[in-house]
Amino acid sequence: MEELNKIDDFIYKTLKDSLFDAVPEFKTVFELDSSNYNFSGGVYLLMNEFASFLAKEIEIEPAGAVVSKAFAFINQLGESNNLEVLNILKVGILEIIYTEKNIDREMVAGCLSEKLRKYFYEFSHYYN
Repeated sequence: MEELNKIDDFIYKTLKDSLFDAVPEFKTVFELDSSNYNFSGGVYLLMNEFASFLAKEIEIEPAGAVVSKAFAFINQLGESNNLEVLNILKVGILEIIYTEKNIDREMVAGCLSEKLRKYFYEFSHYYN
C-alpha cells in the first residue's frame, strides 16, 4: 500500500506544482484558504478547489488573464495520455465547472481543446 501512496503523492505534487506555476493567482488564494486543511495526496480535492476558484473568476471576468491562464493549464493537462491525469481533469475540474450555476457553458466549451470539449459536453447526459 505504501507504494500506491507514493504514486498518489507524486501525482499530487506534480499537478500542484504545475498548477501553481501556470496560475499563481490560485496559489495565493489556495494557501490562504487551505491553512486549516491537509491536502497532501488529495489531488481531487485540490482540483475541486481550483475549479471553484476558476468558476468565480469566470463570473468576475470571463475574458480575463486569470481565466486565460487557467484554461491554458487545463488544455495542457488534456494533452496527457495518462488515464489518471485525464480522470482528475474530468472529475476534478470539468465536472465541477459544468455544474456551476452561473457559468456560461458555451463560453467554457469555447476555451477548451476539441478533446476536452467532448468530455465537457458528456456531462449533459447527467446534468441539465
